[in-house]
Amino acid sequence: METRVLQNFLRVAQAGKLGQAAAELNIAQPALSRQIALLEADIGAQLFVRHRRGVTLTEAGLLFRDHARAILASVDQARAEVSSTGESPSGIVALGLPTSMLYVLSGDVVAAYRQRFPNVFLRVHEAVGHVVEGLFTEGQLDAAILIEPRTMPGIKLTPLIEEPICLVGPRKAGLSLDMPVSPAHVAEVPMIMFPVENHVRKRTEAVLARKGLALNPALEVEGQPLTFDLVRRGLGYTVLPQCAARAEMKLGRMSAAPIAGAMLGWSLAVARPRADAPAVRALAELLVDITRTRAADGHWLSA
Repeated sequence: METRVLQNFLRVAQAGKLGQAAAELNIAQPALSRQIALLEADIGAQLFVRHRRGVTLTEAGLLFRDHARAILASVDQARAEVSSTGESPSGIVALGLPTSMLYVLSGDVVAAYRQRFPNVFLRVHEAVGHVVEGLFTEGQLDAAILIEPRTMPGIKLTPLIEEPICLVGPRKAGLSLDMPVSPAHVAEVPMIMFPVENHVRKRTEAVLARKGLALNPALEVEGQPLTFDLVRRGLGYTVLPQCAARAEMKLGRMSAAPIAGAMLGWSLAVARPRADAPAVRALAELLVDITRTRAADGHWLSA
């Protein structure tokens, strides 16, 4: 099966009309029709439903479309990596970064990588930790920073840093990073909670459960910006990694204190089939270097 056939199939799927696709591809319509028929015979499934207005993808066609896109993207990536051997890395790299690291890591990593490797197209996905982990597990990311990911086949893990989980409240609460609060205190305050799959929430609940305690839910909010706004308004408290809590404190919008006994670890996860690709390897090395620099200059507790 030639890549040209896959490209032509995708053009027909996008156009919805064989005649239009043939004109765009500058080939005769009968030749394109034969190409599609041979492809369907090769696949062993009908890819299009023909009707008077054109063609529509079948269920099998929709599935094959996704595979065709992935195959062509993989070929393009391989071509870029091979052509850049011995030269500056090139190609496409997909990176997942947790929202918590916006102020201490994300911008510096992206800016430094773009400056050093201008021939690489960097695709960045920023989201809360469990969403980033989901994207990585689904194979949509080459590398990601995750909270204590489980060991999985085909994944290269590099521990980066361990930091406290903080109780975060309005500025008037007077919390301080120099004065840890007890799990009992955390259990007493009204909590604006992230969804149950959120790693920071799960870790905090586990710390409290060991003391026979539980969080006191006031609200559950999916988005971090809204959670921050509600905390600033005094509607409750939340829990965040220290890197995110410190950033909000520096902006003078909230106060925060470490929760005694509540720690979490960040790791760099790289999909092993891509771990040795020059562009991905360079990104991983840069992430480790900048993280350790941030730890040394006091942005984090330890590395």
